[in-house]
Amino acid sequence: MTAPAPPAPPWLVTDLRPDEIHREPEPGPCGCDASRQGAVYTLHFDPPYKPAPDAPKYKWAGHYTGWAKDKDAYLEARLGKHEAGQGARLTQVQREAGGTWRLASVEPGDRDRERQLKKHSAARRCPICKDEAQAQASPPEPEPELEAGL
Repeated sequence: MTAPAPPAPPWLVTDLRPDEIHREPEPGPCGCDASRQGAVYTLHFDPPYKPAPDAPKYKWAGHYTGWAKDKDAYLEARLGKHEAGQGARLTQVQREAGGTWRLASVEPGDRDRERQLKKHSAARRCPICKDEAQAQASPPEPEPELEAGL
């Protein structure tokens, strides 16, 4: 015969139903608050935004990194706001200057991840910039010459 279970400590006894008990959200795969998990996105500017025609290159903006609450539901709406000129100020001035942008990357993340990415160069992680740099670095392959007898 097994011994009876010891009584629950007084601080553990509650008259709340299980659905009334507040639970902290489960951490996401990166240890962040999964309830704040959304989508961090990077826009690649074509051409890079220049605040003035004679501005030095270090003042140009080639990318914008932002955050949307949810990749599926809110990302489309957030990109629509940028397109309508109601998003970030940087995308507004890019539009006013006649520039455009392309969605370069999207990854799961929260506002902390967005802040972390903004501290580092977007050009180093932008797949569009990487492809353009690779195309400039490697010369096109010469086409094979056709034989004169054919």
